[in-house]
Amino acid sequence: MEIAGGCLCGGTRYVLKVAPFSLVDCHCHDCRRSCGAPCVTWGSVRRADLIIGGREPRKVAHAGRIRSFAACCGTHLFFEESSDSETIDVTIASLDDPAPFAPQKVIWLEDKLPWVVIDQSLPSFPRSSAEGESKKNKTEKVKKSYKGSNGIEK
Repeated sequence: MEIAGGCLCGGTRYVLKVAPFSLVDCHCHDCRRSCGAPCVTWGSVRRADLIIGGREPRKVAHAGRIRSFAACCGTHLFFEESSDSETIDVTIASLDDPAPFAPQKVIWLEDKLPWVVIDQSLPSFPRSSAEGESKKNKTEKVKKSYKGSNGIEK
């Protein structure tokens, strides 16, 4: 399976070897400003599953992360936690056919613009979903520590 995408003018193209996972709508201030939109839909792929063709994107380091834009026309294409991170995020709207890749969750609601309407059927998080999962796991561990060997709370 190959999924193609690229920038507005076609100067930078890319191919994903696999379908993106962890599809999210991000409402953080940085994503909104970098794309000039109320939110950005991202999908993750392993770095090895992304092939970039045409002009090399321009990388911009900001807030300890790396955003990549098409050098030819400025389209925001990629997001990386670091230059050696295992995964890279792709702007879903830059895919040639983004329709099959609807968001599965909503993140950074604390930065959401007040007039944006959120799909209430999607899991949502005040910040990143990783922070939400971390808190959930921590709560579960605490609950387990309060139970005795018979499973009854102490």
